[in-house]
Amino acid sequence: MIFDLGRVLLDWVPERAFAQVMDAAEVPAFIERSGFHDWNKRADRHTWEQIEAEWCAALPAEAEGIRAYRRHHLLSVPGYIPGTLAVIAELQQHCIKVGALSNWSSDTFADTRGHFAALDRFDALVISGVEGIAKPDPAIFALACERAGVAPREAVFVDDLAVNVAAAQAVGLTGVQFRDATQLRTDLLALGLPVPGQPQVEPIYHLTRADLWEQALSEGAYRWSAAGESFDHAGFVHFSFAEQVAGTRDRFFSDIADDDLVLLRLDPQDALPVLVEDGYPHLYAPLPVEQVSTVSI
Repeated sequence: MIFDLGRVLLDWVPERAFAQVMDAAEVPAFIERSGFHDWNKRADRHTWEQIEAEWCAALPAEAEGIRAYRRHHLLSVPGYIPGTLAVIAELQQHCIKVGALSNWSSDTFADTRGHFAALDRFDALVISGVEGIAKPDPAIFALACERAGVAPREAVFVDDLAVNVAAAQAVGLTGVQFRDATQLRTDLLALGLPVPGQPQVEPIYHLTRADLWEQALSEGAYRWSAAGESFDHAGFVHFSFAEQVAGTRDRFFSDIADDDLVLLRLDPQDALPVLVEDGYPHLYAPLPVEQVSTVSI
């Protein structure tokens, strides 16, 4: 399996970067008059630093907005597309190689990789800005297969853009156009791949600091994966089965008093992707605060 990254694994909203230096209502017009998408395609084969210099030289009056993209690039990647990482993890549980092939400038990708640890899960990575070639060039699909150690006929490629899916199919890969993770599961199951999901059949538990849970209740979002690790970094929320809670407390929270901890319980449900890995349940989605009940330590 070879996955595109932007708008398949990670969301991409470039407007967020430009909105740091101008009113959000002005961003669409700036993107249009500055030709952002054309310059972004050039950056796919280079670094954004290089393209930024050329872009500013071509449109000096727009320099403040132009520089905003690289400066605030991480804000343009607001998080994971719901459910895709669960599919990837399930494929890997069945010993299926999983690679990534993405059009991304080399410098901004390096920053992104440091922020999202899930990017280290891939068996092979092909980033266009590193290689100097970009989709839909047939050469980059050949390189992705070579790096993954498979022939094109043995590979399935997932991308949100039809032009890239067609280009992959033209060189022998099986192409799947991404719409959302639910449709992706359906499409991969139709190809015979083992991604039926794992139903949650018993309550699972997450231990956290009481102040972090109070903050989540006030904000409407819980932003953590485990002790000291954010959801954005890990890509999932660590849970325990009932019999594992005591061990989790001793291992990660032994220095915190019971009154400063809260145990969160997620009852069996079908809507959220839960996958058991290394004996522990992982929730591959943000934890919805409204579905959680609390249990005394």
